[in-house]
Amino acid sequence: MIDTKFLNEKATKFKTALKKIKSILDRGEEEFLKTPMYPDRVKYYAIIAYDELEEIACHLLKNILREKHKENCLEKLVDEQIFPAKTSRIFSDFINFRKTIMEENFSYSEKELYSLLKSIVEYLNQNFIPELAKIVNELKKKEPKLSIPVNVTKVNEQAQAIKSTLKKIEVFLKNPKEDFLNSPYAIDRTKYFTVVALDSALWICRHVSRAAKLPRSKECFLNLAENGIISKETGEKLQNLANLREKLVNPTEEIDLDKFYDEIKGTLPYFLTFIREVASAIVGKKNSSNQKS
Repeated sequence: MIDTKFLNEKATKFKTALKKIKSILDRGEEEFLKTPMYPDRVKYYAIIAYDELEEIACHLLKNILREKHKENCLEKLVDEQIFPAKTSRIFSDFINFRKTIMEENFSYSEKELYSLLKSIVEYLNQNFIPELAKIVNELKKKEPKLSIPVNVTKVNEQAQAIKSTLKKIEVFLKNPKEDFLNSPYAIDRTKYFTVVALDSALWICRHVSRAAKLPRSKECFLNLAENGIISKETGEKLQNLANLREKLVNPTEEIDLDKFYDEIKGTLPYFLTFIREVASAIVGKKNSSNQKS
């Protein structure tokens, strides 16, 4: 879903960089050409502006195409013709400018640099923000109404952190229990990553609880289960593991490692179930396993 806070922050930084370039270019071509620091300074601010624009483009692509891109997003945005034709042409000029600076020997004369950046900056400074706002508004209209008004971006970030951490735990749990119990390193790393996964799951749990206006509870996972947001089984499995958290982070606390191995191995799949059930509740999809017990 569109993260308007993120886009506002990026658009503000983009606009600020454009203004810094414009303040130099507005001194006139003659002043620009005879002041040695100006060409380097406008190139510096132009790269800052481009990087912010690239991040905006990546976020738009993720929401429009349902594809996650980490680079060359502005080029993809141009290919998809998401912005008006004139803006796309200016984007193409900006892309070529960056490639010339970053990937090739800089080949613009100072006079060409002045002329190119002046056309790019003047157009984007006037048109980009209104056009971005229009696209964002259209995307927001297409988004489903949330049953639980959470910060989707933050929830997704924590969910991705859980998935990444589970893969690290699985590396150690692939070994037979006896090998695991005889490896202080495997035990230590599994404890650590279990706490990391739990903390992300607890963040989601508390955030969803607040957004759903549930009564406060020290047993967050059970609270979600009792209110039909996750299943009873998921709530119990994660709460049992969460009750071990303080012992896991305290090196002076002794725990039954044999039971811990069985506990984490049996609970691991429920982290993913938790993510799925919470996601369904957020968008308002009901299923029989999430009903109040």
